[in-house]
Amino acid sequence: MSRQAEIFESKVGLAPLPDETLFSWCSRYHRLAANGLDRTTCLQLFGHARIGSAHDFPGRIDALVARSKGSLGTAEQVIRDRTLLPFYWPFKPSDLARQSVAAMRGNGIAHLKYRLGLLTSGLGAAHPLKSCPECMQADLEGHGWAYWRRAHQLPGVWVCPSHGIPLRVSHLKLDQVARFAWTLPVPACGQEVVCLDNAADKSTQGDWLRQLAAQGLALVGMSPGRFADPVRIAQAFRLRMEGIGMLHASGRVRWREVEPRLLQLATKLACLPEARQDADLGLLQGQLARLLSARSLAHPLRYLTWIAAWFDGIDDFEQAYESSGMVTDQTWATAASRRATCDAATQGPVPEEILTALRDGNLSMTAAARQLGVSYATLAAWACRVAIEPPRRPKKLDAPSWSLALGMLRNGAEKQAVADAAKVSVLTVTRILRTVPGLQDEWHRVRQESRRMAARAAWAKVAALNLHLGVKRLRRLEPAVYAWLYRNDHDWLKASLERVATAHRANHAAVRMERSDARMADALCNVALSCSREAPRRLLDELKRALPALRKAIHSPEQWPLTVEALTVSLRCHRPAHPLLNQEGVDEQADR
Repeated sequence: MSRQAEIFESKVGLAPLPDETLFSWCSRYHRLAANGLDRTTCLQLFGHARIGSAHDFPGRIDALVARSKGSLGTAEQVIRDRTLLPFYWPFKPSDLARQSVAAMRGNGIAHLKYRLGLLTSGLGAAHPLKSCPECMQADLEGHGWAYWRRAHQLPGVWVCPSHGIPLRVSHLKLDQVARFAWTLPVPACGQEVVCLDNAADKSTQGDWLRQLAAQGLALVGMSPGRFADPVRIAQAFRLRMEGIGMLHASGRVRWREVEPRLLQLATKLACLPEARQDADLGLLQGQLARLLSARSLAHPLRYLTWIAAWFDGIDDFEQAYESSGMVTDQTWATAASRRATCDAATQGPVPEEILTALRDGNLSMTAAARQLGVSYATLAAWACRVAIEPPRRPKKLDAPSWSLALGMLRNGAEKQAVADAAKVSVLTVTRILRTVPGLQDEWHRVRQESRRMAARAAWAKVAALNLHLGVKRLRRLEPAVYAWLYRNDHDWLKASLERVATAHRANHAAVRMERSDARMADALCNVALSCSREAPRRLLDELKRALPALRKAIHSPEQWPLTVEALTVSLRCHRPAHPLLNQEGVDEQADR
C-alpha cells in the first residue's frame, strides 16, 4: 500500500463535529492529509477532481460514502444532516426532493438550483460562507478546530442562533476566488456586514433577524413537501388576514389597512442582505397578491419573511396550514355534494327495475312517479334521458299543433316563436323539449350551428372591409362576435385572422428591463449611503452581497445604464482622501 493510500485509510474515519457541514469535514480532512493540491483531496474523497467541492450542494455523495466506509452515515443521512438541501424541501413537492437527492448522489447537480427556484427567485443562487466569532473561539477551545456550522449557512440566517450576534461573511466561495478550494473559517478572512451592524443597534430589526433565523432552523427539520400546497398556504394567510380585518367580505384585500404592515416589513428587509432589493412597497404588494392568489413563491426565504410578518412563528403557521387544509376539504366536500345533488336532479336516480317496467309497459308513468315521490313531469324528463318516450296526453296540443311545434324545434326556432305559432305557453314548449327523446340535443345543435354561421358571416364582413386595422381594432368593431367565435369556433377565427395586418407582438421586456434597472439603481444608492465610511473595495463587496443581480449589470453594462452610472458615482465618492494614495488606481477601479 502506498503512502498516500495509508494516509487516506487513516483519515476517512474522521468523526464529524456537531452541526458541521460536509464541506467543513472535507476541509478538515484536507488539512490532516496535508495534500498540497485541492484536487488531490477531491479525487480521494469523491473520485473526481472538482465534483464534490461545492460547499452547498456537493455531488457524488455515493462515492464519498463508499470511500469513507460509512463513517459519515448513509448518503441520505449525509445530505439531510450535512448539506443545505433540506432547507428547500418543505415548500417543494416530495418528488422534487427525491430527484434532488438522486442528483447529489450521482455525478453532478446539473440544473438542480434552477429546479429549486434559486436562479429565478431574485435572491441569488449563492450561499456565502458565514461564521460567528464567538462560535469560532469556542470551537477552537473545545475541539481544536474552527469549522463551518450548517446553522450559520442557511439562507436568511445572519445572526448566530447561539450568541445572537451578527455573522461574518467570507467571499472565498462567493466571488469564485477559491471555487474548488477546501477552506475553514479564519477570523482574519471574515468581514462584517454593514446592514447587520446597523440592525444590531435597533432592537426591532435585531429581534426580527433572530426570529427569521429560528424559523430557518425549524424549516430544515421538517419533512419534504410539508408546505407544498400553495392553495392551502394562500388559505392560511387569508384566514389570518380575515381575522384581523384586512380582507373585505368578498375576499379582496384592504390595502389601506395592509400598507402600514408592508412598510414595517420593508424596513426590516432593508437589514437582510439577500432581500434588501425587495424593500419596496410596490414589490411587496405584488408578492402578497401572488401569495394570496395561490401562486407559489420561488424561494423559501420569501415564505419565511411573510410568515414572520403575519404569524408568531413557524409553529403558528403550521397550525394555520393544517386548519386551512380542513377548511379546503370541507369546501371541496360541499361542492362535491352539490354536484351530486345537481346530477341526481338532472339525470334521475331511477332504479333499473322501474325503468324495465316502464319499457315493457307493466308500469304507468303516474304510478312510477308516485313510487319515486316525484312529479309526473320530473319522471318524464328522467325517462326521456334513457330513451323512454312518455305517453302524450294532448290536453292542449292537437296533432297539427304538435307536428308544427316539433318541426319548428327541430329547425332551431326560438321557444317564444314556437309558443306563439302553436298557441301554447313557453313552459309547454320546454316540456316538449324535455319529454321527446333526442329533441333537446338536436335543438341545441341546430341553434349552435345557426349561431356559428351568423357569427362567421358577421366577422367575415367586418374583416373583409377593415383588414388594415389590425386585430385589436377589429375586436372593437364586433366585440360580442369575436368573443363568441373565440370561445366556440377558435380554429376558424384563427384562420380568418391570417390576412389581417398584425403589429409586432412584444412581451414588454424592454419596459420591464428599464424598471428593473431603475429599482436596482435606487437600491444601490441606498446601500451605498449606509456604507458611507467604507473603502471602495469593501463597498463593492457589500454591494455584491446585498444585490446579487449586480453581477448581471457588471457583465452586461449596456443593459443596465442607470445601475452602472450609480455604481460608478458611488465608488468615486468613496475614494480615499489621503494625498499619498494613488487616485488614478481608485478611478480605474470605479470605472471597472
